[in-house]
Amino acid sequence: MIKKFARSYTSYTLPANALELEIWQTGRMDKGIGYYYRWQPRFEIEYGVTDRFTTAMYFNFNEVKSNENSIPSKSFSLSTTSFEFRYRLTNPNEYIIDPALYFELSYGGDKIEYEPKILLTKQFDKFISVMNLVSEIEKNFPEKETESAFELTLGLAYELNKNLSVGLEFRNDRNYKEIYEKEENQASFIGPTISYHSDKLYFVVNILAQISGGPITKNNLDLIGHEKYEVRTILGIGL
Repeated sequence: MIKKFARSYTSYTLPANALELEIWQTGRMDKGIGYYYRWQPRFEIEYGVTDRFTTAMYFNFNEVKSNENSIPSKSFSLSTTSFEFRYRLTNPNEYIIDPALYFELSYGGDKIEYEPKILLTKQFDKFISVMNLVSEIEKNFPEKETESAFELTLGLAYELNKNLSVGLEFRNDRNYKEIYEKEENQASFIGPTISYHSDKLYFVVNILAQISGGPITKNNLDLIGHEKYEVRTILGIGL
């Protein structure tokens, strides 16, 4: 399956019995003071159960390097193991918009996360546009705390030729105490995406810069709950 976005899923699923390996690398940088870098690799196996139903299992890792600020560093470790399910509701171009449903369950020993999404896609000529509506609920067992988040992602890509596309992606992320009781912080990001794809391989690169956020810490940005810059690459290999 060709991937043209790094922040949004399209509504399309793998063919039945298809198998893919994906390697994600996400970097989050700059808290406005000192040095800060968070690295989040992810290794994923996707399988097409049917032409409309795709499942995946992946391992999420986390590392934080920080100095000259109050943010603690964290050594490289496995943070969660995730199970993903995507179901395409219609055939491509059957209606004005192609919809799909997504659900993800993650477990990390001391926490469990639930993440449902609504995926919307529209293709027209050499353009493809996407919108994802994302809800996330995280329960931490030792502290008996619950956190939640809502994310909106948008993307528009243009196919330059059969192997290369370029685009622009946007995301707004909002974090809450308990289950959407009180908003703690929010931030909006925008940036370019480049995707190369062949028959058995694709590679996506995206760079995001925060353009606004709150509570404001510096230059109209939220640098407590979010970072100033984010970089993501995705390498996909058909097996």
